[in-house]
Amino acid sequence: MRSKILTLRKAVVGFYQGRHFVSRPGHCDAHMNELPVPCKPWEPWYSDKQSFYNKHFALGLIWCLFSAIMAIYTDSIYLNWGPPAQPSAPSDMVEECDDTDT
Repeated sequence: MRSKILTLRKAVVGFYQGRHFVSRPGHCDAHMNELPVPCKPWEPWYSDKQSFYNKHFALGLIWCLFSAIMAIYTDSIYLNWGPPAQPSAPSDMVEECDDTDT
């Protein structure tokens, strides 16, 4: 039984090594000649992209500030920047605390 398994293994390994896989050359380190070289000036394209990104950033910043200001203006949130506008409870409604231990 073992000899049949080994024979079958050799046949399978030989099939995969011989027919389907082509040996590749060894590892080759990258060098400067493989870097892409622009075929036209890159500065106009870069300036256009940067202006698009800057406009997008400015609009996002304006929208964020507008949203925060409107949330504060409409009293949707309260940031505790100062004392509350309402006065505290009258002194006759506040009970005195007795700290003496009995």
